[in-house]
Amino acid sequence: MSNAQQVAPPSQDKNLSQQANTLLSKARVSEKNSLQLRIEWANKALQLSENFEDLTINAQAHFLLGKLTSQALDNDATQQHFLKASKIYQQLNDTENYVLSYAGFINALIESKQFTQADTAIKKLVPAAFQHGEALPIGIILNARGDSYYEQNKYDLAIVQYLMAVEYLTGDDASTQRLNGRILVKIAQAYKRLKAREKTAEYYQKALAVFTDLNDTRSMARTLNTLAEAERYLGHLVLALDFALRSLSLHNQIDDADGQAKALMGAGIIYRHIGRYEQSLKLILQAHKYYKQINDATGIAKTSNQIGHIYFRLEQFDQAHSFFMLTISLAENNVAPKTLATALRESAIIDWSKGNYTSALELAQKADTIYRESGDREMQSVTQRILANVYRDQNNLSKAHFHYQASLSLATEISSEFYQVKTLIPFAAMLIETNIEEAIDRLKTSLTLSLKNGYKDYTLESYRYLRLAEKSRGNIAASLEYAEKEIALTELIQEDINNNELALEKAKLHSLRLEIELETLREKTKLDKLELARKNNEIEIAQQSNEIAELQLIKNRYASVALALALAVCLILVVLTYRRFVVSTKENQELDYLATRDPLTNCFNRRVLFDSMERDFAKSPLPVEYCVLMIDIDHFKAINDNYGHTIGDSVLCNVANTLQNCVRQDDVVARFGGEEFCILLPNTISQQALHIAETMRKAVQDSRFESIEVTCSVGVTSIRFKAQTPSELIVQADLALFESKSLGRNKVTLWNESLAEAQDPVRKS
Repeated sequence: MSNAQQVAPPSQDKNLSQQANTLLSKARVSEKNSLQLRIEWANKALQLSENFEDLTINAQAHFLLGKLTSQALDNDATQQHFLKASKIYQQLNDTENYVLSYAGFINALIESKQFTQADTAIKKLVPAAFQHGEALPIGIILNARGDSYYEQNKYDLAIVQYLMAVEYLTGDDASTQRLNGRILVKIAQAYKRLKAREKTAEYYQKALAVFTDLNDTRSMARTLNTLAEAERYLGHLVLALDFALRSLSLHNQIDDADGQAKALMGAGIIYRHIGRYEQSLKLILQAHKYYKQINDATGIAKTSNQIGHIYFRLEQFDQAHSFFMLTISLAENNVAPKTLATALRESAIIDWSKGNYTSALELAQKADTIYRESGDREMQSVTQRILANVYRDQNNLSKAHFHYQASLSLATEISSEFYQVKTLIPFAAMLIETNIEEAIDRLKTSLTLSLKNGYKDYTLESYRYLRLAEKSRGNIAASLEYAEKEIALTELIQEDINNNELALEKAKLHSLRLEIELETLREKTKLDKLELARKNNEIEIAQQSNEIAELQLIKNRYASVALALALAVCLILVVLTYRRFVVSTKENQELDYLATRDPLTNCFNRRVLFDSMERDFAKSPLPVEYCVLMIDIDHFKAINDNYGHTIGDSVLCNVANTLQNCVRQDDVVARFGGEEFCILLPNTISQQALHIAETMRKAVQDSRFESIEVTCSVGVTSIRFKAQTPSELIVQADLALFESKSLGRNKVTLWNESLAEAQDPVRKS
């Protein structure tokens, strides 16, 4: 393998040569000693080799110091030692060690982001490696080239180099296989950056197989944790949890506190995804505590964000906000920009939802700046959408329009149809009031993309706003068509929700089973310790043997029985609970329906009307746009007198049905009493309300009810006319209704202050 030509030291220096070799051996193998002490031994060996001019020992000392100073993160020293080692090995015509040491020099250049120098060095080294022809040096230089591409974010090119390196690293020795495993991990990481989820999991699996063959527990534990993350991204939560708990189990056997903290956080994130928030919080708090103990700002920030996500899921927004703000409060140079941006973004969402618009804008803009500077256009699309939402709720529609358009452009630029849909829907919803044609065009685009990608929730939203938009421009047929699609899709989504809930329950049961197995393994470890003690103490061997056998028998028997019973009971409970839930839900829906509806007309009753208005008026601040219609069937008493109450009831029902067909999904049509109806129109300006009222009046006039011509009178009012209570708003609408009837009926009147002078108007039948 080596062509080294060692320059033999003079006979009087043989003792010094032995001392140098002894020091190098100690520095290589004494990993239990401190890194600083090992560096001191290697430096002493280097000094001795220079005294008796032994080039081989000198090169070995430089090479070892390159490795040790790399561990000590002294990059300048690492470059210096590897470069000197490579020059000496080249002088000795030892091609293999020349390639290995020069590769170490290249890695140090890459570590310090000196990519131009690294590329130049690689071009110099490649011919020597291939000319030498040995597989290991070629694999090492290909790996170095892959590292250079990886650090420059050229992940596709990095993967090609890594795969070529793996083809050369086929040796059976442990060091070659360990390097092979590490390269497989880097391939997985490159695919992760490219968001190729399946490939990421595949190469983590391959790396795990290598480390398992080597019985490298530390690498196994860390790879299991990253593999768990990869499977989580693929939606394989049960498999992900299995890998995560295996990682935690291995970490309990080794001294790797940092790796264990990462495994705790990884398992905690998976528990959050399956809805076991208490267990998730428990694990991530353990990791958070560890990072605080060692004052690791990066770890503190990451765990704080994860805890914030958990509290957000639990709708404990103040708690979530406090943990996100903890990340934001850390020194920026100690926190990864992506981690800081996440905390800023999530805090902005919370502040926006609470109406703290100034703070939300400030936080979202800071997050947007970080994403823009880092070139993360996907997340910048998100922050632009958040800014648009805030400006929209502040009624600053021009700025909202600008940021929605920016968000949409970014999403289109990166070909993210998911983020296009997420922006198109709120953008179009805002435009319904100001530019109905543009709103419908954008909604149709969002519908096309949602149907193409199977985004059922966003398809439903697209149908809903298209229904409202078509109704707003008077296209009732198209509105009804979208309504039918909306109803059908709602049923499918509810079925999916039920299936997902069942799947989550199964995942929770599986997690409990895994925890039982983990506890069983811990018990087995205790038994193994007892067995070891038994072997070391011959006097008590018989007694301890019996104890172990009994413990093993009892453990297996009870663990199996308990596990089987627990799983059986849990599955039965899940099925029964689910069935009871479905039945109870249907019954409650029926009861709720009966309790809120007028039995004759199927409209909402007065209780629902006043509950809705009280709830709306309890908001702070009061709604800006909010209208009420009062509608009375003209000459209804005459209909009852001339045709009878049965026909009168039929007319009443048909008029009610006509009114309900003219309103939007969020509007409330209630029977106020007798032949009078009250309609709530939230988020509606007075001109829109007049349009809706006129549509209703005309629809009633153009219809025939039991061959009877029927008309109605309508009174309209808006919250902008300074009503402070629901009763005041209804009185205003009632006065406007009275004015319509006074003017000859079959008319629509908008309330104004002059009508307030009317005293106790008497409704005419």
